[in-house]
Amino acid sequence: MELEGEWGAAAVPEPDLKPPAPWEDLGLSLPVGFFRTLRDLLVSPGEFFQNLGRREGWAEPLAFALIVSSAGLAGALFWQLLILTPAGLKAEETLRLFQGLNLGAGGLLAMMAGAPVLVLLDLGVSGLCWWGGVALIGADRDFVPAWRIFCYAHGGMALGLMPFFGLFLSGLWVLALMYCGVKQVYGVSGWRALNALAIYFSLQAFLGLLLVAALALGGFLLWWG
Repeated sequence: MELEGEWGAAAVPEPDLKPPAPWEDLGLSLPVGFFRTLRDLLVSPGEFFQNLGRREGWAEPLAFALIVSSAGLAGALFWQLLILTPAGLKAEETLRLFQGLNLGAGGLLAMMAGAPVLVLLDLGVSGLCWWGGVALIGADRDFVPAWRIFCYAHGGMALGLMPFFGLFLSGLWVLALMYCGVKQVYGVSGWRALNALAIYFSLQAFLGLLLVAALALGGFLLWWG
């Protein structure tokens, strides 16, 4: 039943002006909006993504993801440098033992310092792969909604600040948030959401193979020349 206005005309419902995420709420300070968004992603992700919807705006989610992911990655590397060496092992030996990496302490510190650049590159490439996964399951070909899901899902990178297994747990939580996001925003089944993740990984692997092939070809041409 339509409500009658003062002059007998049907009242037009006011648009919902509530921001889709606290981080985008101009009425909140940046720290408050940031930590409220982080709390919602870690505690009630289903409700968060349901409110997110297919909104526009790509810069705010990118800024959020860049902050959280840079802090999470730097924190995870920091713990590996300081916490995994209590027995007097050198940092280089510990890293090889736990990760199979040949990074020295200097390389590890360089990665910590360059975390924002590494994260930005990863967000750009992986975000395109995620958009491809969402589009190929028939959800939507619009880039921005998929991008917003992908960026806000990186709130899970906050778990990288936990010692020992933080980086592993953060990766799992990011994937869980991506799964939850595509289900809530697009209303797809769990099976289709899993297919989006599978395509996402496949596209990343394909790009990785292309990069390896390009590097190998470049090395061969340098050797041949």
